[in-house]
Amino acid sequence: MEEDQQYLQPPVQATGSGLTSYGDGMDEVLNVLFPQGIIPGNIGPDEAAYLSRLGAQGLESLMGEVARVNEELAIIEHQTRDMASQNYQIFVQSAQTTNLIKKSLSEAKSCVENLSSTTFPDFKTKTETFVGVTGPCAQFQQNMTGVQSLLEKEVELNQVLDMPWVVRRCLAAGEDKMLPAIKILHIVMDYKKSMGTGGDSGEQDYVPPALAETISSVLQLQTQIQSALLQKLHSPSITLSECLQSIQLLRNFFPSDKALRFRFLQSRNNPGLAFENARSWIFDTLTQHRAAFGQDSSHYLSTFIALQIQRVLLDLNKQLETSGQNLDSLFMNASYFGESLARVGADLRGLSVPLFSDFLVKKGTHELLQAEMNFSRNLHQFNLSTCLIQQRVEQLGLIGFEDPSAGGAELPSPLKGNDYNPPPQLLTFHPLAIYCNDVLTLLNFIGKCPLSQSVDFSRKLNQSVSKIGHELEGWSEGEWVTWEQREQQLFYRMRSFFEQLLVPHVDKCFRKIFPPEQLASITGLNVSKCAEMTEIRYSRPIKA
Repeated sequence: MEEDQQYLQPPVQATGSGLTSYGDGMDEVLNVLFPQGIIPGNIGPDEAAYLSRLGAQGLESLMGEVARVNEELAIIEHQTRDMASQNYQIFVQSAQTTNLIKKSLSEAKSCVENLSSTTFPDFKTKTETFVGVTGPCAQFQQNMTGVQSLLEKEVELNQVLDMPWVVRRCLAAGEDKMLPAIKILHIVMDYKKSMGTGGDSGEQDYVPPALAETISSVLQLQTQIQSALLQKLHSPSITLSECLQSIQLLRNFFPSDKALRFRFLQSRNNPGLAFENARSWIFDTLTQHRAAFGQDSSHYLSTFIALQIQRVLLDLNKQLETSGQNLDSLFMNASYFGESLARVGADLRGLSVPLFSDFLVKKGTHELLQAEMNFSRNLHQFNLSTCLIQQRVEQLGLIGFEDPSAGGAELPSPLKGNDYNPPPQLLTFHPLAIYCNDVLTLLNFIGKCPLSQSVDFSRKLNQSVSKIGHELEGWSEGEWVTWEQREQQLFYRMRSFFEQLLVPHVDKCFRKIFPPEQLASITGLNVSKCAEMTEIRYSRPIKA
């Protein structure tokens, strides 16, 4: 080897030649073999045997030893190359496997280091936390204790779990089963309050999820129970005892008596309240309110009554506008209704009378206009030439109704006495008869109006009579040139009947319906003034 190695002279053990130690001859051989002076520190048995064999050979053999050794080296080198070429894939795979093993060992080393430095300490900490006094393991043991205590009360637990189903069944059964549902709801609400406080220890007890779900389901039915009770109050057939029982149950849902009173009146509100049923509905509500809450100390009740009366008046007005309604029956019902409500300070007669009065005025004005239109139509279809024969004229007493300008007999005087039947002479001229019949029908209709409306109606009747007179005059002016003398005489009679029979008869009937004496008693005017204000008269316009 190198210079740091020293020459050693260990004993040489060899076989065959008897060489047992280094001698002078052996040193010379070694010098020849190792001219650089490198002496191996240890010579094995094979090397010693080979050296002994060389020492035993002659010079010629030694000189040929080099060639033989070179030949063996060439053979070995050739065999080595053949082996390398034949086993190249094995060498490559062996190298790759070696690299993979090295990489895997490196990763395994890193994993082991990570486990030892991080994972195992964390796992140890979490394990200590899990099995600690306040860890999940201890909580699980506590929960198991609670579950075991619940399992010991299996029958009671089944009853608790059936509470939502029982409440729903009570709601489906209706009014009779509402009390058990309320009791169940109270039990659940009380239990929930105790859960929130945690008892004397201040710690919340374990509540199984099934029990918590049951509590939530029952509390969700609270609104349905409340709605069912309020809907029961809305029923028109509810008795006083049932109403008081429902209100007593509803007190558990409302924090104050004021809120409960408001919801009670709200449930009794009826937007579709008809006039016929309003009296009993309002009286039942007042009776129930007085029995449940005593005297009203707020504006809720008065506002409720005002709203109901407003709806009643709207329905009454609608019924007045509906054709075929019995006006007398409606008026009697309204009067009776108002008189009944007057006992509780809600008299509506002062509000209903203007409705009837306005309806009568509106209806009377419309009927009067309709009578005028009928008269105009009938007049233009009327033919004087075929209206009467002479015998018919004599039977009806029409002789003497001539034109005063023609020098004939005097005009008839107005009808006197207590006969309120229409003058039979008007049948000769059917436009006048129909108009008279329409006006008398109108007077029978407006006879239900207050006396204060008489002046307005008399003014409308005077306007209508004046319009009829102008219609007659206009008709005669248009047809006069086509009439014969007989037809002209008949027109004079027709006009005279209108002025001295029809108008005075309407005036007499009007005074019978609206006596001036009664009008004077309520207005403070004298009778003659009231008679003048309500007189029905007609003055023919003077032609120029």
